[in-house]
Amino acid sequence: MNKILFLLLFVPVLLTAQQLRVDTANAYITYEASHPVHDWSGTSDAVQGVVIVENDMPTRMAIAATVSSFNSKNSNRDAHALEVLDALLFPKVSFYSEEMDLNKDALSLKGELKFHGVSIPLETVASWTKTEDTYILEGEFNVQPSKFDIKLPSFMLVKMRDNMHIRFRLELLTFVP
Repeated sequence: MNKILFLLLFVPVLLTAQQLRVDTANAYITYEASHPVHDWSGTSDAVQGVVIVENDMPTRMAIAATVSSFNSKNSNRDAHALEVLDALLFPKVSFYSEEMDLNKDALSLKGELKFHGVSIPLETVASWTKTEDTYILEGEFNVQPSKFDIKLPSFMLVKMRDNMHIRFRLELLTFVP
């Protein structure tokens, strides 16, 4: 009897759920940071992740990138960033959400952003579009590095601004095991 109840309750969910995986060849996350003397950005093309879609509605997502994969086109800056961010202790930055609301092409996301060993709540709105067999998730948000217990680096005795602008574009493909 319990097996029949299990099948009646969970098989319809399993049949309607679709797993999408980040197409790593067509995905990026970029940060933009600033100091009174100069601005810079770094991009990771090594984004990994999964989005679960049920009844054409995204319901869960997990996205991650390694801290060392971000490239600012300045090897000295990137090496110093790895030190400041304690990349050996905290090698990944990740976002996880189980609260999403799709309104036409706008996807409201509520989740946890984990960076430098600290998780903070994050709410943002991203565009969610589908073209043939590819879904595209694209958006941006701001974060304060100090909220992740990061000691802001300084240059010429002046610390960087406590704001980073994050942009992302993820192409997601249906995963068939």
